[in-house]
Amino acid sequence: TPFFVFNSKYDEWQMVNILQAPCYKNHQNACTDSEQKAVMQYGKDFMTQFDSVESDKGHGGFITSCVCHGCSWDSLTKSEASQETAMDAYLAWINGKTTGAGSFHIDQRGPNGDGTIKLSSCKPFP
Repeated sequence: TPFFVFNSKYDEWQMVNILQAPCYKNHQNACTDSEQKAVMQYGKDFMTQFDSVESDKGHGGFITSCVCHGCSWDSLTKSEASQETAMDAYLAWINGKTTGAGSFHIDQRGPNGDGTIKLSSCKPFP
């Protein structure tokens, strides 16, 4: 069954409950250098595991770099230059306007668009 994934490669819930990064668990401290490296590696590992989803050309997805869970999907884009939101990408996919690789929208930047995403739903990094 084809599906469309909305997810952050730096999902806040996953940072707290899977990675167990102290800087996201207690929300009081900035991430240390080692925690920052762990978060970055988590994003890379997520994308490696996501390859299996991308290999099925019936699927689609929007992967953001915003550190969020319950993200602002109507506001997030895959790059500073793009005006297409996650919801635009989903509508194109569900209406058959995109297929295969064109159905996947991946923000290649680091956490929070390397600091350019300023939405309140994106938790600070570092």
